[in-house]
Amino acid sequence: MKTEDEKEKLSLLLVYWIEHNKEHAQDFKRWAEKAKGFDEIGTEVYEAIMEAVEHMEEVNECLLKAFERINKKK
Repeated sequence: MKTEDEKEKLSLLLVYWIEHNKEHAQDFKRWAEKAKGFDEIGTEVYEAIMEAVEHMEEVNECLLKAFERINKKK
C-alpha cells in the first residue's frame, strides 16, 4: 500500500533529519566558541549562535514526537 510506504519513508527521513540537525548543532557550538574571540562582537555572535542551537534542539524534540507518533502502531 502506498500510504504505508510513505509512512516508512517519512519515519526514515525523521531519523535522518534529527541526526543531521545534531551534527549541525555540534558545528554551531564549535563555531560559537571560536566566535568568543572576535573582539567586541564575540559575545553577541556566541549568544546568537547558541540561541540557534537551542531552537534546533526544540525542532528535534518536535521531529522526535512525530517519529514516535508515526511508529506507535507498528
